[in-house]
Amino acid sequence: MTATHAAPQLTPTQLIDAGRRAEAEGRPDLAVRFYGHLTRHFAETAEAAEAHGALGRIEARQADTGVWPPAAVHPRRRLQPGPDRYATGRALARALGVLGWMLALAGPAGFPAYVLLRSEAAVLSHAVLLPLAGGAAGSLILGLGVILAAQVARAQFDQAEAARDLVALERVRLGPDLDPGSP
Repeated sequence: MTATHAAPQLTPTQLIDAGRRAEAEGRPDLAVRFYGHLTRHFAETAEAAEAHGALGRIEARQADTGVWPPAAVHPRRRLQPGPDRYATGRALARALGVLGWMLALAGPAGFPAYVLLRSEAAVLSHAVLLPLAGGAAGSLILGLGVILAAQVARAQFDQAEAARDLVALERVRLGPDLDPGSP
């Protein structure tokens, strides 16, 4: 049996603390990376609100001093929030989630609608109702499965982007001497 290991997921509290430490150590490039990751992936948290304020503070300081990035940072090592590399996948996962919700709600809603619209006793026999109830239950189960698949896909894209961010942060921390791509 093969064990799979996922990259560690940082919590919003850990990210805001790491951003504060980077800022205190005079590493605004690294702080921007932590704060940017926090605001992209945990936008609804209190830490993200604090990160937005910190990003504004760093930007204002950079505008006042005109120094960005600090001289100690290699020019290719500037850490700016980049484009979402998984935007298409996220959009497809969102569309899959909408389809799942439509499936999950349409079947169970269609069954009572059929029963209410058909008031004839002959139509409401067990021979008609049981297949309709089975179809409604099947639609609900299929819809919930599709919703779960969409959530798993979105989580996978978030994890992949978080892993990319962590690798970039580690490269900055190690410096230009340990990066195989640096001159």
